[in-house]
Amino acid sequence: YFQRECFVSVVDDLCVSSNRQPIDNLSPEERDARTVFCMQLAARIRPRDLEDFFSAVGKVRDVRMISDRNSRRSKGIAYIEFVDSTSVPLAIGLTGQRVLGVPIIVQASQAEKNRAAAMASMLQRGGAGPMRLYVGSLHFNITEDMLRGIFEPFGKIEGIQLMMDSETGRSKGYGFISFADAECAKKALDQLNGFELAGRAMKVGHVTERSDASSASSFLDSDELERTGIDLGTTGRLQLMARLAEGTGLQIPAAAKQALQMSGSVAFGNLANETFWRISQRGHANTLFPFSQPLATHCLQLSNMFSPQAENDPGWDLEIKDDVIEECRKHGGIVHIYVDKNSAQGNVYVKCPTIPVAMAVVGALHGRWFAGKMITAAYVPLPTYHNLFPDAATATEPLRPMHR
Repeated sequence: YFQRECFVSVVDDLCVSSNRQPIDNLSPEERDARTVFCMQLAARIRPRDLEDFFSAVGKVRDVRMISDRNSRRSKGIAYIEFVDSTSVPLAIGLTGQRVLGVPIIVQASQAEKNRAAAMASMLQRGGAGPMRLYVGSLHFNITEDMLRGIFEPFGKIEGIQLMMDSETGRSKGYGFISFADAECAKKALDQLNGFELAGRAMKVGHVTERSDASSASSFLDSDELERTGIDLGTTGRLQLMARLAEGTGLQIPAAAKQALQMSGSVAFGNLANETFWRISQRGHANTLFPFSQPLATHCLQLSNMFSPQAENDPGWDLEIKDDVIEECRKHGGIVHIYVDKNSAQGNVYVKCPTIPVAMAVVGALHGRWFAGKMITAAYVPLPTYHNLFPDAATATEPLRPMHR
Protein backbone atom coordinates (compact mmCIF):
# COMPACT_ATOMS: atom_id res chain seq x y z
CA TYR A 1 0.00 0.00 0.00
CA PHE A 2 1.15 3.51 -0.71
CA GLN A 3 1.14 5.36 2.63
CA ARG A 4 1.71 8.84 1.25
CA GLU A 5 0.56 11.58 3.60
CA CYS A 6 -0.21 14.03 0.80
CA PHE A 7 -2.67 11.66 -0.82
CA VAL A 8 -4.43 10.07 2.15
CA SER A 9 -7.17 12.70 2.23
CA VAL A 10 -7.67 12.98 -1.53
CA VAL A 11 -7.75 9.37 -2.63
CA ASP A 12 -11.46 8.62 -2.76
CA ASP A 13 -11.45 5.01 -3.89
CA LEU A 14 -8.70 2.60 -4.85
CA CYS A 15 -8.48 -0.29 -7.27
CA VAL A 16 -5.39 -2.37 -6.55
CA SER A 17 -4.01 -5.28 -8.55
CA SER A 18 -4.66 -8.61 -6.87
CA ASN A 19 -1.16 -10.06 -7.21
CA ARG A 20 0.67 -7.47 -5.13
CA GLN A 21 4.23 -8.43 -4.30
CA PRO A 22 5.29 -8.68 -0.63
CA ILE A 23 6.48 -5.33 0.72
CA ASP A 24 9.93 -5.14 2.25
CA ASN A 25 10.77 -2.90 5.18
CA LEU A 26 11.27 0.15 2.98
CA SER A 27 10.93 3.76 4.06
CA PRO A 28 8.38 6.00 2.29
CA GLU A 29 11.24 7.75 0.52
CA GLU A 30 12.63 4.44 -0.75
CA ARG A 31 9.22 3.40 -2.04
CA ASP A 32 8.75 6.79 -3.69
CA ALA A 33 12.00 6.25 -5.58
CA ARG A 34 10.49 3.07 -7.05
CA THR A 35 7.18 4.68 -8.06
CA VAL A 36 5.91 6.45 -11.18
CA PHE A 37 2.77 8.53 -11.67
CA CYS A 38 0.60 7.81 -14.75
CA MET A 39 -1.88 10.17 -16.39
CA GLN A 40 -4.30 10.12 -19.32
CA LEU A 41 -5.39 6.52 -18.85
CA ALA A 42 -8.18 4.92 -20.89
CA ALA A 43 -11.54 4.84 -19.13
CA ARG A 44 -11.80 1.05 -19.33
CA ILE A 45 -8.26 0.29 -18.19
CA ARG A 46 -7.73 -2.20 -15.34
CA PRO A 47 -4.85 -2.62 -12.89
CA ARG A 48 -3.93 -5.84 -14.71
CA ASP A 49 -3.56 -3.90 -17.97
CA LEU A 50 -1.13 -1.48 -16.36
CA GLU A 51 0.80 -4.27 -14.70
CA ASP A 52 1.17 -6.12 -17.99
CA PHE A 53 2.25 -2.94 -19.78
CA PHE A 54 4.90 -1.89 -17.25
CA SER A 55 6.22 -5.42 -16.74
CA ALA A 56 8.14 -4.86 -19.97
CA VAL A 57 10.57 -2.60 -18.07
CA GLY A 58 10.66 -4.29 -14.66
CA LYS A 59 8.87 -6.30 -12.01
CA VAL A 60 5.80 -4.46 -10.71
CA ARG A 61 5.15 -4.55 -6.97
CA ASP A 62 1.86 -2.63 -6.82
CA VAL A 63 -0.67 -0.76 -8.98
CA ARG A 64 -2.96 1.88 -7.51
CA MET A 65 -5.69 3.41 -9.63
CA ILE A 66 -7.49 6.51 -8.34
CA SER A 67 -11.28 6.43 -8.70
CA ASP A 68 -14.11 8.85 -8.04
CA ARG A 69 -15.88 8.38 -4.70
CA ASN A 70 -19.39 8.80 -6.12
CA SER A 71 -19.28 7.27 -9.60
CA ARG A 72 -16.49 4.78 -8.79
CA ARG A 73 -15.10 5.49 -12.23
CA SER A 74 -11.38 5.82 -12.81
CA LYS A 75 -10.05 9.37 -12.80
CA GLY A 76 -7.49 8.39 -15.43
CA ILE A 77 -4.51 8.47 -13.08
CA ALA A 78 -2.57 5.76 -11.25
CA TYR A 79 0.62 4.97 -9.34
CA ILE A 80 2.91 2.10 -10.30
CA GLU A 81 5.48 0.83 -7.80
CA PHE A 82 8.35 -1.31 -9.05
CA VAL A 83 10.47 -3.77 -7.12
CA ASP A 84 13.65 -2.14 -8.45
CA SER A 85 14.22 1.61 -8.68
CA THR A 86 16.16 1.14 -11.94
CA SER A 87 12.83 0.42 -13.63
CA VAL A 88 11.63 4.01 -13.06
CA PRO A 89 13.60 5.78 -15.85
CA LEU A 90 12.69 2.97 -18.24
CA ALA A 91 9.01 3.38 -17.34
CA ILE A 92 9.19 7.14 -17.92
CA GLY A 93 10.62 6.34 -21.36
CA LEU A 94 7.31 4.65 -22.20
CA THR A 95 5.53 8.02 -22.23
CA GLY A 96 3.51 8.35 -25.41
CA GLN A 97 3.01 4.62 -25.93
CA ARG A 98 -0.66 3.73 -26.34
CA VAL A 99 -2.41 1.61 -23.73
CA LEU A 100 -5.90 0.57 -24.84
CA GLY A 101 -5.68 3.15 -27.60
CA VAL A 102 -4.70 6.19 -25.50
CA PRO A 103 -1.13 7.60 -25.23
CA ILE A 104 -0.01 7.28 -21.63
CA ILE A 105 1.89 9.98 -19.70
CA VAL A 106 4.44 8.68 -17.17
CA GLN A 107 6.27 10.85 -14.63
CA ALA A 108 8.38 10.34 -11.53
CA SER A 109 6.06 10.48 -8.52
CA GLN A 110 7.98 13.26 -6.71
CA ALA A 111 5.94 12.30 -3.66
CA GLU A 112 8.53 13.48 -1.14
CA LYS A 113 8.43 17.00 -2.59
CA ASN A 114 4.67 16.78 -2.90
CA ARG A 115 4.27 15.94 0.79
CA ALA A 116 6.17 19.05 1.80
CA ALA A 117 4.25 21.23 -0.65
CA ALA A 118 0.91 19.80 0.46
CA MET A 119 1.73 20.36 4.11
CA ALA A 120 2.74 23.99 3.50
CA SER A 121 -0.35 24.52 1.38
CA MET A 122 -2.69 23.13 4.05
CA LEU A 123 -1.13 25.39 6.68
CA GLN A 124 -1.55 28.38 4.39
CA ARG A 125 -5.07 27.71 3.14
CA GLY A 126 -6.64 25.65 5.91
CA GLY A 127 -7.30 22.75 3.49
CA ALA A 128 -11.04 23.27 2.89
CA GLY A 129 -13.37 24.76 0.29
CA PRO A 130 -12.69 25.74 -3.33
CA MET A 131 -9.29 26.78 -4.61
CA ARG A 132 -8.11 28.77 -7.60
CA LEU A 133 -4.89 27.96 -9.43
CA TYR A 134 -2.73 30.00 -11.75
CA VAL A 135 -1.56 28.17 -14.90
CA GLY A 136 1.19 29.75 -16.96
CA SER A 137 3.93 29.15 -19.51
CA LEU A 138 1.34 27.75 -21.92
CA HIS A 139 1.71 27.65 -25.65
CA PHE A 140 -0.70 30.20 -27.14
CA ASN A 141 -2.51 27.54 -29.21
CA ILE A 142 -3.80 25.74 -26.12
CA THR A 143 -7.53 26.31 -25.48
CA GLU A 144 -9.70 26.20 -22.37
CA ASP A 145 -11.15 22.85 -23.47
CA MET A 146 -7.64 21.41 -23.74
CA LEU A 147 -6.80 22.63 -20.24
CA ARG A 148 -10.01 21.13 -18.92
CA GLY A 149 -9.05 17.75 -20.37
CA ILE A 150 -5.69 17.89 -18.59
CA PHE A 151 -6.87 19.17 -15.17
CA GLU A 152 -10.33 17.59 -14.85
CA PRO A 153 -9.07 14.09 -13.92
CA PHE A 154 -7.93 15.57 -10.60
CA GLY A 155 -11.38 16.79 -9.56
CA LYS A 156 -14.45 18.89 -10.33
CA ILE A 157 -13.63 22.18 -12.06
CA GLU A 158 -15.90 25.16 -11.42
CA GLY A 159 -14.41 27.39 -14.08
CA ILE A 160 -11.49 28.01 -16.45
CA GLN A 161 -10.38 31.45 -17.57
CA LEU A 162 -7.71 31.60 -20.27
CA MET A 163 -6.45 35.16 -20.71
CA MET A 164 -6.74 36.32 -24.32
CA ASP A 165 -5.05 39.10 -26.29
CA SER A 166 -7.74 41.57 -27.34
CA GLU A 167 -5.86 42.54 -30.50
CA THR A 168 -4.86 39.14 -31.87
CA GLY A 169 -7.55 36.99 -30.25
CA ARG A 170 -4.86 34.51 -29.20
CA SER A 171 -4.05 33.20 -25.76
CA LYS A 172 -1.58 35.17 -23.67
CA GLY A 173 -0.12 31.93 -22.38
CA TYR A 174 -1.64 31.95 -18.91
CA GLY A 175 -4.97 31.60 -17.15
CA PHE A 176 -6.81 30.51 -14.01
CA ILE A 177 -8.56 27.27 -13.03
CA SER A 178 -11.04 27.05 -10.14
CA PHE A 179 -11.52 23.70 -8.41
CA ALA A 180 -14.56 22.97 -6.26
CA ASP A 181 -12.36 21.14 -3.74
CA ALA A 182 -9.05 22.53 -2.49
CA GLU A 183 -7.63 19.06 -2.05
CA CYS A 184 -8.21 18.30 -5.74
CA ALA A 185 -6.52 21.57 -6.66
CA LYS A 186 -3.52 20.70 -4.50
CA LYS A 187 -3.24 17.32 -6.13
CA ALA A 188 -3.29 18.92 -9.59
CA LEU A 189 -0.69 21.48 -8.51
CA ASP A 190 1.60 18.80 -7.08
CA GLN A 191 1.54 16.67 -10.22
CA LEU A 192 1.30 19.26 -13.00
CA ASN A 193 3.58 22.06 -11.86
CA GLY A 194 6.63 21.74 -14.06
CA PHE A 195 4.99 19.17 -16.35
CA GLU A 196 6.26 19.66 -19.91
CA LEU A 197 3.55 20.54 -22.40
CA ALA A 198 4.57 21.16 -26.02
CA GLY A 199 8.19 21.36 -24.90
CA ARG A 200 7.48 23.97 -22.20
CA ALA A 201 7.41 23.42 -18.43
CA MET A 202 3.90 24.38 -17.35
CA LYS A 203 3.72 26.62 -14.26
CA VAL A 204 0.95 25.93 -11.75
CA GLY A 205 0.62 27.92 -8.54
CA HIS A 206 -1.75 29.11 -5.82
CA VAL A 207 -3.80 32.25 -6.33
CA THR A 208 -5.31 34.51 -3.68
CA GLU A 209 -7.91 37.19 -4.37
CA ARG A 210 -5.45 39.97 -3.48
CA SER A 211 -2.60 38.66 -5.56
CA ASP A 212 -4.25 37.57 -8.82
CA ALA A 213 -2.93 40.50 -10.81
CA SER A 214 0.56 40.55 -9.32
CA SER A 215 0.96 36.77 -9.63
CA ALA A 216 -0.14 36.81 -13.23
CA SER A 217 2.10 39.75 -13.98
CA SER A 218 5.23 38.17 -12.55
CA PHE A 219 4.57 34.87 -14.27
CA LEU A 220 3.69 36.59 -17.52
CA ASP A 221 6.93 38.55 -17.69
CA SER A 222 8.85 35.31 -17.50
CA ASP A 223 6.50 33.60 -19.94
CA GLU A 224 6.96 36.36 -22.52
CA LEU A 225 10.71 36.01 -22.29
CA GLU A 226 10.53 32.24 -22.62
CA ARG A 227 8.17 32.50 -25.58
CA THR A 228 10.54 34.67 -27.60
CA GLY A 229 11.53 32.91 -30.79
CA ILE A 230 9.24 29.91 -30.18
CA ASP A 231 7.12 29.04 -33.20
CA LEU A 232 5.80 25.53 -33.71
CA GLY A 233 4.87 26.18 -37.32
CA THR A 234 1.74 24.87 -39.01
CA THR A 235 2.50 21.17 -38.64
CA GLY A 236 3.74 21.57 -35.08
CA ARG A 237 0.55 23.33 -34.03
CA LEU A 238 -1.57 20.63 -35.62
CA GLN A 239 0.49 17.94 -33.89
CA LEU A 240 -0.15 19.66 -30.57
CA MET A 241 -3.89 19.76 -31.25
CA ALA A 242 -3.93 16.10 -32.23
CA ARG A 243 -1.97 14.91 -29.21
CA LEU A 244 -4.20 16.85 -26.83
CA ALA A 245 -7.33 15.60 -28.58
CA GLU A 246 -6.19 11.98 -28.18
CA GLY A 247 -6.41 12.26 -24.41
CA THR A 248 -9.44 14.52 -24.00
CA GLY A 249 -11.94 13.33 -26.60
CA LEU A 250 -11.88 16.64 -28.45
CA GLN A 251 -12.60 16.61 -32.16
CA ILE A 252 -9.93 17.70 -34.62
CA PRO A 253 -11.30 19.67 -37.62
CA ALA A 254 -11.37 17.71 -40.88
CA ALA A 255 -8.98 20.16 -42.53
CA ALA A 256 -6.47 19.66 -39.70
CA LYS A 257 -6.73 15.87 -40.02
CA GLN A 258 -6.07 16.11 -43.74
CA ALA A 259 -3.06 18.33 -43.21
CA LEU A 260 -1.64 15.95 -40.63
CA GLN A 261 -2.11 12.98 -42.93
CA MET A 262 -0.39 14.81 -45.76
CA SER A 263 2.53 15.71 -43.50
CA GLY A 264 2.84 12.14 -42.22
CA SER A 265 2.85 13.35 -38.63
CA VAL A 266 -0.18 11.66 -37.07
CA ALA A 267 -2.34 8.79 -38.31
CA PHE A 268 -6.14 8.98 -38.49
CA GLY A 269 -9.04 7.22 -40.21
CA ASN A 270 -8.49 3.68 -41.43
CA LEU A 271 -4.91 3.35 -40.21
CA ALA A 272 -5.87 0.66 -37.73
CA ASN A 273 -2.35 -0.61 -37.23
CA GLU A 274 -1.06 2.79 -36.15
CA THR A 275 -1.45 1.88 -32.47
CA PHE A 276 1.46 3.83 -31.05
CA TRP A 277 3.22 7.16 -31.40
CA ARG A 278 6.68 7.31 -32.90
CA ILE A 279 9.25 7.46 -30.15
CA SER A 280 11.99 8.91 -32.32
CA GLN A 281 11.44 11.10 -35.36
CA ARG A 282 14.25 13.28 -36.63
CA GLY A 283 13.27 16.88 -37.20
CA HIS A 284 10.04 16.74 -35.14
CA ALA A 285 10.97 18.03 -31.70
CA ASN A 286 7.67 19.82 -31.13
CA THR A 287 5.65 16.90 -29.79
CA LEU A 288 3.41 17.13 -26.75
CA PHE A 289 5.08 14.35 -24.81
CA PRO A 290 8.83 14.85 -24.32
CA PHE A 291 10.84 11.65 -24.63
CA SER A 292 14.20 11.28 -23.01
CA GLN A 293 15.71 8.16 -24.55
CA PRO A 294 13.77 5.60 -26.62
CA LEU A 295 13.54 2.18 -25.01
CA ALA A 296 15.22 -0.26 -27.39
CA THR A 297 13.31 -3.47 -28.19
CA HIS A 298 13.53 -6.25 -30.79
CA CYS A 299 10.81 -4.62 -32.91
CA LEU A 300 10.74 -1.60 -35.19
CA GLN A 301 8.41 0.53 -37.26
CA LEU A 302 10.05 1.88 -40.43
CA SER A 303 8.19 4.80 -42.00
CA ASN A 304 8.39 6.51 -45.40
CA MET A 305 9.33 3.24 -47.08
CA PHE A 306 6.76 3.75 -49.87
CA SER A 307 3.80 5.82 -51.02
CA PRO A 308 0.63 3.76 -51.59
CA GLN A 309 -0.69 6.25 -54.14
CA ALA A 310 2.41 5.88 -56.28
CA GLU A 311 2.55 2.07 -56.21
CA ASN A 312 0.61 0.52 -59.10
CA ASP A 313 2.63 -2.54 -60.11
CA PRO A 314 1.31 -5.95 -59.03
CA GLY A 315 3.28 -7.35 -56.12
CA TRP A 316 4.94 -4.04 -55.29
CA ASP A 317 4.64 -4.83 -51.59
CA LEU A 318 6.66 -8.01 -52.10
CA GLU A 319 9.45 -5.96 -53.66
CA ILE A 320 9.45 -3.62 -50.66
CA LYS A 321 9.53 -6.64 -48.39
CA ASP A 322 12.53 -8.12 -50.15
CA ASP A 323 14.34 -4.77 -50.18
CA VAL A 324 13.94 -4.43 -46.41
CA ILE A 325 14.98 -8.02 -45.73
CA GLU A 326 18.08 -7.61 -47.92
CA GLU A 327 19.10 -4.39 -46.20
CA CYS A 328 18.52 -5.73 -42.69
CA ARG A 329 20.60 -8.83 -43.44
CA LYS A 330 23.65 -6.53 -43.54
CA HIS A 331 23.13 -5.78 -39.85
CA GLY A 332 22.05 -9.16 -38.42
CA GLY A 333 18.78 -9.91 -40.19
CA ILE A 334 15.12 -10.04 -39.17
CA VAL A 335 12.76 -12.87 -38.22
CA HIS A 336 9.44 -11.21 -39.09
CA ILE A 337 8.23 -8.48 -41.44
CA TYR A 338 4.90 -6.90 -42.35
CA VAL A 339 4.35 -4.31 -45.08
CA ASP A 340 1.27 -2.22 -44.26
CA LYS A 341 0.05 -1.55 -47.80
CA ASN A 342 -2.73 0.74 -46.58
CA SER A 343 -0.48 2.95 -44.48
CA ALA A 344 -0.35 6.56 -45.66
CA GLN A 345 3.03 6.84 -43.93
CA GLY A 346 4.51 3.88 -45.83
CA ASN A 347 5.05 1.77 -42.72
CA VAL A 348 6.93 -1.51 -42.56
CA TYR A 349 7.13 -3.48 -39.30
CA VAL A 350 10.09 -5.75 -38.55
CA LYS A 351 11.25 -7.92 -35.67
CA CYS A 352 14.96 -8.56 -35.17
CA PRO A 353 16.45 -11.62 -33.45
CA THR A 354 18.12 -9.50 -30.74
CA ILE A 355 18.01 -5.96 -29.39
CA PRO A 356 21.61 -5.19 -30.53
CA VAL A 357 20.60 -6.15 -34.07
CA ALA A 358 17.55 -3.89 -33.83
CA MET A 359 19.77 -1.03 -32.67
CA ALA A 360 22.12 -1.64 -35.57
CA VAL A 361 19.19 -1.53 -38.02
CA VAL A 362 17.94 1.74 -36.49
CA GLY A 363 21.43 3.21 -36.71
CA ALA A 364 21.71 2.25 -40.36
CA LEU A 365 18.23 3.19 -41.60
CA HIS A 366 16.97 6.07 -39.45
CA GLY A 367 17.45 9.29 -41.38
CA ARG A 368 18.50 7.50 -44.56
CA TRP A 369 16.88 8.47 -47.86
CA PHE A 370 14.95 5.84 -49.79
CA ALA A 371 12.96 6.45 -52.99
CA GLY A 372 13.06 10.20 -52.40
CA LYS A 373 11.89 10.05 -48.76
CA MET A 374 13.74 10.04 -45.46
CA ILE A 375 13.21 6.86 -43.46
CA THR A 376 12.27 7.16 -39.78
CA ALA A 377 12.73 4.21 -37.44
CA ALA A 378 10.95 3.78 -34.10
CA TYR A 379 11.09 1.04 -31.49
CA VAL A 380 7.87 -0.85 -30.80
CA PRO A 381 7.26 -2.55 -27.40
CA LEU A 382 7.50 -6.32 -27.77
CA PRO A 383 4.01 -7.02 -26.30
CA THR A 384 2.46 -4.46 -28.65
CA TYR A 385 4.18 -6.00 -31.66
CA HIS A 386 3.05 -9.51 -30.73
CA ASN A 387 -0.51 -8.25 -30.27
CA LEU A 388 -0.43 -6.82 -33.76
CA PHE A 389 1.30 -9.84 -35.31
CA PRO A 390 0.75 -12.98 -33.19
CA ASP A 391 2.80 -15.14 -35.56
CA ALA A 392 5.87 -13.02 -34.74
CA ALA A 393 5.92 -14.38 -31.17
CA THR A 394 7.27 -17.73 -32.35
CA ALA A 395 9.35 -16.51 -35.29
CA THR A 396 13.04 -17.38 -34.89
CA GLU A 397 14.37 -18.17 -38.38
CA PRO A 398 16.21 -15.35 -40.22
CA LEU A 399 14.31 -14.26 -43.34
CA ARG A 400 15.69 -14.25 -46.88
CA PRO A 401 14.41 -12.46 -49.98
CA MET A 402 11.84 -14.68 -51.71
CA HIS A 403 11.53 -13.06 -55.14
CA ARG A 404 15.13 -12.60 -56.23
